[in-house]
Amino acid sequence: MNESMAKILFFCAFAGPAIALDRFLGYCDVSYSSCVLMSLALIILSFGQKILNRYFPLSLWTVFWGLVGFMGVLTFMCTAKVGVYITYALVPMVSLFYCEKKIYLISVALNYVMILVSNVLVSDFRSLVRSDFHDPLDWFIAVMGGYTIESIAIGMAGYYLCNRISNHFRSIYTSNIVLDQKYRDEEHKDRVTRAITSLYQCVYVVDLKNDTYEVVQRDPFVSDVVRDEDNLATNIERAVFALVEAKDKLQMLEFLDLKTLPARLDQHSLIFAECQGKLHGRVQLSFILVERDEEGRPASVVFTLRQAA
Repeated sequence: MNESMAKILFFCAFAGPAIALDRFLGYCDVSYSSCVLMSLALIILSFGQKILNRYFPLSLWTVFWGLVGFMGVLTFMCTAKVGVYITYALVPMVSLFYCEKKIYLISVALNYVMILVSNVLVSDFRSLVRSDFHDPLDWFIAVMGGYTIESIAIGMAGYYLCNRISNHFRSIYTSNIVLDQKYRDEEHKDRVTRAITSLYQCVYVVDLKNDTYEVVQRDPFVSDVVRDEDNLATNIERAVFALVEAKDKLQMLEFLDLKTLPARLDQHSLIFAECQGKLHGRVQLSFILVERDEEGRPASVVFTLRQAA
């Protein structure tokens, strides 16, 4: 926001040439020197904001450099006979974008003081152009009464907006922190899972209800033997005949029978069997229960194959 404030100040510097053109066309009596001073002050404030933001981006001095400086320029514009009635609300409005209630309330208070001081300084001149006021004090009291009511109304409405904006961005920030932490946790779990599954030659997550599976880990040899287009039972049978010695094939086919698996896991969360493998020496196969259905029957399991120690 400090960077945006610097851009706003620099953009407002073009008000000087615009007012000078107005003077040239005969619509106001503001001096050309005042126009130059306005633009010069705003340009200095803009570059000062950039420099402070570079070295002290989190400092309140950086924030109020632009806000208070802008108020000072507006006060000068009032004394230079520039009508800035609506522009009085610009500083509190800009301060809303800092999404900080303390900054907004200070800006509103300082802005009211600026209005008070400005109208004191121009009361003599302004009262002369009005025939309905007897002296500068009458003009000042009447004008400040209106500005006070407007400042209170704008201040209350702005405070409500600031509160809503602050809460909204705070909620977004908190959500981002939670999501970032969740992402890091999931990434950590994923690394742990990959580290564990790398110990196995084959890891499947098997959905017993739908007779489907998801490959988590599979070494190149197993990938060459099985065909993912086959159903799960055929897939397992191919793997057994390719990896298991003939004398243990029948035993392993019985162990891998998915029809009897739910009954074997009824009272257990893990079952395993060992056999003689063709490539890995002794091989251990296991089924690990993941979840049960509403009736308590196994619904999902993890199948693993690894070289036994």
